[in-house]
Amino acid sequence: MPRRALPFALLLLLAACGPRVTPRVVPELPPAAPPTVPVIFVPGVTGVVLRDVATGEIAWGRGRNLVAPDDGGVGLALPVIHADSGLPVLEPVAPIEELALYGFHKSVYGPIRSLLTGAGYVEGRLEAPGVGETLFFFNYDWRRDLTEGAARLWRQLEELRRVRGEDRLEVDLICQSSGAHLCRYLAKYGGVALEDAAAGRGRPPATLSIRRLVLVGSSNGGSLRILRELDRGRRYVPLTGRRILPEVALTFTSLFQDLPIYRRDLFLDATGAPVDVDLFAPASWRRYGWSFHGATTARRLARDGVPPFLGTAAERDAYLERTLAAARRFQELLHADIPGFVAPRLYVVGSADQPTPERAILVRKGNGWETWFTGDPALRHRPVLAALATAQGDEHATLESQDWLSPQEQEALVVPPRRTRGGHFETLLTEEVRRFLLQALGRLDSTLPPGGP
Repeated sequence: MPRRALPFALLLLLAACGPRVTPRVVPELPPAAPPTVPVIFVPGVTGVVLRDVATGEIAWGRGRNLVAPDDGGVGLALPVIHADSGLPVLEPVAPIEELALYGFHKSVYGPIRSLLTGAGYVEGRLEAPGVGETLFFFNYDWRRDLTEGAARLWRQLEELRRVRGEDRLEVDLICQSSGAHLCRYLAKYGGVALEDAAAGRGRPPATLSIRRLVLVGSSNGGSLRILRELDRGRRYVPLTGRRILPEVALTFTSLFQDLPIYRRDLFLDATGAPVDVDLFAPASWRRYGWSFHGATTARRLARDGVPPFLGTAAERDAYLERTLAAARRFQELLHADIPGFVAPRLYVVGSADQPTPERAILVRKGNGWETWFTGDPALRHRPVLAALATAQGDEHATLESQDWLSPQEQEALVVPPRRTRGGHFETLLTEEVRRFLLQALGRLDSTLPPGGP
């Protein structure tokens, strides 16, 4: 890219990543009675720093990781399809507080730390908790199965309980984006594996009491935008950024667990008529050329060679089949009521004012297919189809998905889901949502405002 184009690209980066609603500082509370119930903040997918165990290098979580190395994201891939000793082993170490790139800065979870410590919480580390600490950020490998994350969180909360000397640990959980899937699974099934939960062997942990569960920007019914990323990959910085290739995204099991299940009619043809497609059937991915079945990805793999972690074609097909089946089961379990489950006091807050993918358009192209999503140039020139494909939400999750809770969870809502403004992540940093968090935690005297548009 010419050097003169770089400032323009950075402006696009700020437009794509920076908050549309400028956050103002929520006043700190007076030093009254300090909170005693610990708060655990669970970031969303991509929100935790990953470090190379062997070298100590940060592989994800700094601004430079968004633009380099130019490896298609291979350094972030997991060997879930086929063993590959060439891939680095990465460990989660901390929440991403801020991203800095070429002198530009973007706040991530740093303002939430300041908000909660300003409200009297004392920060500690779940990896080595201390008595009297009441604020913890949960560090997990966001690429992996979210049930693994739930099991890790459960083990760490058990250690926190032992350190505090309590028979039953009471906590408040704040969960952002896909962190909500992880927290809801923990609340219902504890730290058991998916097959155990499906067999009825999961249950709410007996030694854990989740007092409040606050979901921020949660796609409770999944997001169609995930299909676009699994199919096309993802670039975080427009024009100049490092692209995460589809075959790398394919190894992130957590992405599949956020595929949409809240509605069946996800696809339309070029006339706007519904097309019956089972998103969780591997045959659909073959037919419509998604991910490694797509012509572009197939040509690149044929030209550059198939990385060892992708295995053979048969191994990729087998991986896709079992991963889609597990993702469907995961979402079904989250939406199910279970005997004896008493849901925590539940709070939901999300954005309602952003165009959000609700359906995709399937269009014939030669012997194959193209898939159009909200925001694609092809749809911008077809306003009727664009309107059919798009709903209101936070760019990632529609309102219907944000509200896709089980009946037991619906009954546990303290107030109706709160609607605010902003994109999927930036909502978290608005003054309105940060005040909502303090109110939900009981750290502001004013009552929660009613939900509504």
